[in-house]
Amino acid sequence: MSADTVKVSRGRPKTLNRDHIIDVAMRAYWQEGAAGVSVNEICRRANVSKPGLYREFKNEDGLMQAVLVAYQNQMLTPILQSLTTDAPFRETLENLVSFVTQAQDNQALPKGCLLVKMHESRMRVGAATREQIDRSHQQFLTAYEQWIERAKARGEFLADLTSQFAASYVDTQVSSALSQIARGEPHSNVKKTLLLAFSMLR
Repeated sequence: MSADTVKVSRGRPKTLNRDHIIDVAMRAYWQEGAAGVSVNEICRRANVSKPGLYREFKNEDGLMQAVLVAYQNQMLTPILQSLTTDAPFRETLENLVSFVTQAQDNQALPKGCLLVKMHESRMRVGAATREQIDRSHQQFLTAYEQWIERAKARGEFLADLTSQFAASYVDTQVSSALSQIARGEPHSNVKKTLLLAFSMLR
C-alpha cells in the first residue's frame, strides 16, 4: 500500500451525545436547582468525562445556557404559541392558567419551571446563563404585551392598565404560581389564587 492511499485519522472520533447530556443536566437543574448539582455529578449521570463535557460546552456556564435554550424549545414554546393566536382574550387567559397548573400533573417531570428557578438563582450562575435568562424572560414579556395589545384592539381588555404593566403583572403571577407548585403547594389552591389574580384583567 502506498503512502498516498493511507488516510491518517486526526484526533479522536466524537462519540459524545450532546442531546443526552443536555437532557440529563436539564432534569438535574430542574429538580435540584442550578446550585444543587455539580458538573462532576452531571458527568457521572450522563456517563461522560469532564474534559469531554467542557470540549462540547466550554464550561458549566455554557452547559447551563444550552440547557435553558433546550428547555424553552421543548417546554415553553406552547405557551408562547398560544399567546400569538387570535383566540378571545379570556379563552387564552384560561388556557394559560390550565397550562401552568395542569402541566404540573405529569409525574415524570420535576415540579415548577426551570426558567423561573434559574431566574431566582441568577446571581449564582454565569454571565452566559444570565444573558439567556434575560433573553427568555424578555421574550415572554414581549409576547404578553403584544397579546394584551391585540385584546385591547378588539375591545376585550377593559382593565385601566398600560399594556407594559399588565404584561409584567401576568408574568409575575405566572412565575409566582410556578414557584408555589415547585414548593409543593396543592395545584387546586394555586389555580384558585391565579384565577383570582387574573380576574382584574377580564
